[in-house]
Amino acid sequence: MKQKVVVIGHGYTSRLGVIRSVAEIGCNITVIVMTDKKRFGNNIDTTQPIDCYSKYVNSIYYCYKKDEEGLVQLLLDKCVDKDQKAILIPDSDFSASVIDKNLNRLCQDFLVPHIHHTQGEVMRWMDKGLQKNLAKSLGLNVAAACEVDIIGGKYNLPFNINYPCFPKPQITILGDKYMKRCDNEEQLRAVIEHLGSKRDNKVLVEDYKAIEEEYALLGFSDGSEVIIPGIIHFLTPSKSHFGLAMRGEIMPIEGFEDLLVKLNAFVKSVGYVGVFDIDFFKSEGIYYFGEMNLRFGGSGYAVTKMGVNLPAMMVKSFSGESIVDMNKEVTKRATFINERMCTDDWYQGFLTTEQYHRMIKDSDICFVADEQDPSPQKALEKKQKSMVFRRKVRNVLRRIH
Repeated sequence: MKQKVVVIGHGYTSRLGVIRSVAEIGCNITVIVMTDKKRFGNNIDTTQPIDCYSKYVNSIYYCYKKDEEGLVQLLLDKCVDKDQKAILIPDSDFSASVIDKNLNRLCQDFLVPHIHHTQGEVMRWMDKGLQKNLAKSLGLNVAAACEVDIIGGKYNLPFNINYPCFPKPQITILGDKYMKRCDNEEQLRAVIEHLGSKRDNKVLVEDYKAIEEEYALLGFSDGSEVIIPGIIHFLTPSKSHFGLAMRGEIMPIEGFEDLLVKLNAFVKSVGYVGVFDIDFFKSEGIYYFGEMNLRFGGSGYAVTKMGVNLPAMMVKSFSGESIVDMNKEVTKRATFINERMCTDDWYQGFLTTEQYHRMIKDSDICFVADEQDPSPQKALEKKQKSMVFRRKVRNVLRRIH
């Protein structure tokens, strides 16, 4: 019997990476698309997301991206398998948090990423302040920071804020990605008031660090062993998606061994079981811990393409199979491209058509194009053709204004 896997997320390239990864071990795959549309159907049609054209997808469902209870009910009503516990793989903070907050309701029917099988612990460790305190205690470098609580739109600024600074939501899913350098108190108050305009919030105000290089690492932990196979180096950040790589490089861990010892200890100290992503960066020659994402990272498929299949490792481990013989080390370098980021940057006018095609040609790994699974690429090309006229109009209007 094939192991049933449910992939849940917002972006088609990150979902597609997980889909193709677990397809390598012959799973039965259901996809739940978290959409911004409040009205939709479950029928497969020409408007379905790019990843859902994959030949490996068996079932597709849709859920409004802010509907927590709707997601839980969808899982319980449509995704339970009477013959086995299906495995849930969230690839967004929202889906990971909903699963964690409803762990007691879901654990009878599903196997899920967790911390000590305790409901609420994954959500608790999404707190960047808590993560930074642990990282600092383990000898990792962190940017100095202070916390600002916004309650009912009111807040008090600590007296010890250093400028320039960089405010960000302390828990990502409680805020948005409105983050910018602030050189004075007036600019900082504007950002904080924006972050607290819709709900009570916690803001982490960090000392600003000029970033020389950005990195990420993907890994899997079974609670006792932490596997970190390689390093992802961001080469070209997306201008339409803050903090995400449009183009990057996957490489072996050589040169990062001392840092990885501390990050390995970090994951073990959290107690997380599942696939994860850790961001870090270099500033003035020093590596700084950024944050741990308790889910699969957006560039994670690059690791799979280099022969280390972390989602498959998680599925096998969760279903009681041995992962001893699975490859756990990236041994070569390769460049990768995220076509979703490229398409969005191209549509927004940040990337010319010539630049787009050159980046694709110059990259070793693509997240959508695949000879063994060509339909998603065909769907993407069809989508891009439909965007050409709208892109021209958009760029003309931008020049006028």
